[in-house]
Amino acid sequence: MINASGYFLRLGNSRYNLLKSYVGNEFAEPVVKFRYPRNVELICYIINENDVITHYGIGKKGLSAGTDLQKLNIRDIRKVDQPIKKQDILELCNSRHKKYIRNQFKKGGVLAIKSSDNFLSVFIDLNPDSAEYLKKYLIERRERISKLSINKKEVLATQKEALLTAMSIADIDRNQISGWDFNEEEDISSYLDGLNKMSLREDNMIINDLNNFPGFDAKKSTQYSSTVFKNQNTKLTVLLANRMPLEEILGTDLIYYNENYKCFILVQYKVMEREGDNFLFLINNTQFEDEVKRMYSIQSKIKNSEGKNSSDDFRINDDPFLLKLCPRIEFDPDDIGLCNGMYIPLSYYDVLKEDERIIGINGGKCISYLNVNRYFNYTSFKAVVEGGWIGTKFKPIGNN
Repeated sequence: MINASGYFLRLGNSRYNLLKSYVGNEFAEPVVKFRYPRNVELICYIINENDVITHYGIGKKGLSAGTDLQKLNIRDIRKVDQPIKKQDILELCNSRHKKYIRNQFKKGGVLAIKSSDNFLSVFIDLNPDSAEYLKKYLIERRERISKLSINKKEVLATQKEALLTAMSIADIDRNQISGWDFNEEEDISSYLDGLNKMSLREDNMIINDLNNFPGFDAKKSTQYSSTVFKNQNTKLTVLLANRMPLEEILGTDLIYYNENYKCFILVQYKVMEREGDNFLFLINNTQFEDEVKRMYSIQSKIKNSEGKNSSDDFRINDDPFLLKLCPRIEFDPDDIGLCNGMYIPLSYYDVLKEDERIIGINGGKCISYLNVNRYFNYTSFKAVVEGGWIGTKFKPIGNN
């Protein structure tokens, strides 16, 4: 996979003739607003009124250019040696991406990651002189990511997978997180930092509700970072906790808030290590046990809290804490697939840890796919979270 994002810029005759005089320089064009990080570059393909690609360059999303418009700034504009017709491109595109690329070519705009990869490969085949320049652009981003420490990559990989899971639960297009990147001059402490800054904000309602867990006082100096995703039917608020003092209090990595049923679900991610053909998680771990104790402490404070006594407050289990045990995953910011894993409610873990089936040959205790008969997989986890069947049921302060 090449891992790049592209943009089809369609220009009328007057703007196209103006652009031709900017070859080698910078050019700005007002376009319809689109979701993409402002600090991340993308490859711009310039299309004239005859449906022919004649130029290309490296673009960045700019400032607002009026109602529903924003600037697309393009630098280092280059001329295609042999103008490329739409049909020539489409004939070589992968059948899985051909319809989408045809539609985007017609209306203009951003290309999704995988379709952009396919289109770029074809573009380079038809315009081989562009290969060295475009591959250099791609390598720069790849090298930035490769410089991240192993530990940081593991944290980012887990955060990304958790976020993708939340987006899937809310039926929100996972392609919205395409174009992840970061500035080397800034400390990248959360996967959210590499997303579009316009989608990051402090959600006062969620933070207020979180601060008002019964019997729990959050540290007021804590800096929260949340991301809000929306589609026509759903609003999803995701709060990552594992870069903050909040995790030290809650012992959790990701906080889901189901806005429809007003309940929190808190998930702690743990890595399963490979042993032969199996994956397992050792539970004789002091740090892990400390995290579990923190979860138990909060659980005891909210266990008997009441909701509004409506049917929406009913829970099969009002224990909001779950562990997700998953095989070690690599950090690939452009992969929007979900990893396999075992979702285990904390109250279920309390039973499992005393089960003799998890005792190994040397007396150690571990959880694996081979010794745990029941757990939530992604599909069942999605169903119970989406339906508000698990999680807190108390009435958060400040909500009616």
